[in-house]
Amino acid sequence: MLISLSNPISLEFSQLLTQSQRRLYAFILTLIPNRAEAEDILQETNLVLCEKAEEYDPDRHFLAWAFKIARFQTMAHLKTKSRSPLVFQEDLMDKLSDDAESMEGFGSLQRALAHCMEKLTKRNRELIRIRYEKGLTLDETAKKLGKPRGTVSMALYRIRTALWRCVERTQNEIGTRV
Repeated sequence: MLISLSNPISLEFSQLLTQSQRRLYAFILTLIPNRAEAEDILQETNLVLCEKAEEYDPDRHFLAWAFKIARFQTMAHLKTKSRSPLVFQEDLMDKLSDDAESMEGFGSLQRALAHCMEKLTKRNRELIRIRYEKGLTLDETAKKLGKPRGTVSMALYRIRTALWRCVERTQNEIGTRV
């Protein structure tokens, strides 16, 4: 079946849509566990996204907008399939949808943090690893480094502040892409 769109989509929109396919599919799978149905819903979602391409605001997070449309498409699919013994209630669907969106946000947060950790000096990265990855207390960290507790505490505070600012900047930059 060939579909003709009344308005051609931009290259930028097409790239955003293409880049989001795996995440959209994973999101739909959190709402409906049947892979074949999830693939059908993904295709329906893609059609709706293309039809509504002109409504997309580039200042908004593309994936959040696409998730909302995918959620509506999944709900519509489930309503037409009311014969199935496994039909989710709408409030449960909302909860699963919110959880999946939160997980997506968490994943981008982890990527941003990893990116920012790489920007730290080797010494600062090591301090963060000793304190947080090894799970040492502040006193244990200071003792291990042979430095006064106050010095280590201030260094950690400055590093965390720098990381926080870097993560916020990175999230803002990434948020405008996908």
